Amino acid sequence: MRRTTGLASLVALCVSAVAGAADFEAVPMEPPAASLSPSQYAGEAFHVEDPVVSDGLMRHYLVISRYGAFEGYGRAGLLARLREVAALEQLQTTTGVGVVADAVGESVTGSARTLVEVAKHPIDTVTGIPRGIAHLFQGFAADARELGDTAASLNDKPPDGAAKAGTNNGVSASNARRYAARYFGVTASERRWFQRLGVDPYTDNELLRRAVHRYAKIDATTKFGLKFAPIPGLPYAGEARRAMDAIYSEPPAVLRARRRTVLAGYGLTAEEIKRFDNALLLNPTRQQLLESAAESMPGVAGRGELFRHATTLLSEHEVMVFIRSAVLLAEVHAREPLASILPGLRLPAARTAAGQVVVAGAFDALYWTAVVEEAERAMRAALGSAEAPIQVWVSGDVSARAETELAARGWQVRALPAATAAMP
Repeated sequence: MRRTTGLASLVALCVSAVAGAADFEAVPMEPPAASLSPSQYAGEAFHVEDPVVSDGLMRHYLVISRYGAFEGYGRAGLLARLREVAALEQLQTTTGVGVVADAVGESVTGSARTLVEVAKHPIDTVTGIPRGIAHLFQGFAADARELGDTAASLNDKPPDGAAKAGTNNGVSASNARRYAARYFGVTASERRWFQRLGVDPYTDNELLRRAVHRYAKIDATTKFGLKFAPIPGLPYAGEARRAMDAIYSEPPAVLRARRRTVLAGYGLTAEEIKRFDNALLLNPTRQQLLESAAESMPGVAGRGELFRHATTLLSEHEVMVFIRSAVLLAEVHAREPLASILPGLRLPAARTAAGQVVVAGAFDALYWTAVVEEAERAMRAALGSAEAPIQVWVSGDVSARAETELAARGWQVRALPAATAAMP
């Protein structure tokens, strides 16, 4: 599956959900103020595009800044983007060197224009767009063969001239090289800069990464001793804070070597560990977040399933929702102790010590749409003989209609909004 513009995927879901029948909710296109505080939807260097669109599960925010346009996938994604814009602003104004301004070229400007046009003319952009994160709701056991086909093609396809896919050793080695080339180049100095700025060193914000790289070199050679005004608000909390402390202080190769023993203790085979190590969609931060979430559930059986399922994800958006949902599941465990992770559903699910089945979904705007109904059927099928009611924990808003429809089908909706509010 190719990665597509998330906003277009979202609009496609919205259109497909409301066009077919009156049996489903019309997902509203909201002003930013409907879901954000004033400081979150506008500032000196940015504003959030109006309207904000949703697919019935997630809101997609579009941040227009003086440094370009950036998509915020859900509220957690938006908060991460706002911190990145604040970091760019900080870098630009600290020394007057102008590294950030120089880096804002035609590619960034063109990207901004494209994203704005999608927001203004959504109907013209939806043809042929895949349905986002629907793959998350399919049963893991039922389509295990997919791991050797689609997922493997994303994570294990060797570059031209490398060993052919039929030789496992060649595939694994080439994929390890690709992973190292993409993520292992961040230096200790750059990680310290990212820590001072309060953002993820492995962000996909290439402008920010280039700016930090150049500033780290300038600071090392000129000894500016740059001083920052504080960026308001704590960047991370809970599991995210613990994971980010490790990301800032240790190179990914060191974290990887340490993690292998942990994963073996969860029952993963050497081949499964290698696949997790080198899954390109699982950058070091995401891997560390998942490890921290699993470690915060001591005594829960089957935690290895979280890592197995993570290697089958097919898009950036799926990975974001999965990781945030795993963190949400850890928050649930702190309130209602879990006994075991369930293997059948790709979305993180577990059984409590009292026998209750719970599913964690880090969704921030749940409406009753055709896509959500289909997802419900897929999850129910994957869970098999689970007795009703099944708890589904979410991290955002749920419409009254969605709650009623889910209750009629044997689901009990629980909300834990704070769990993923400060994720990288």
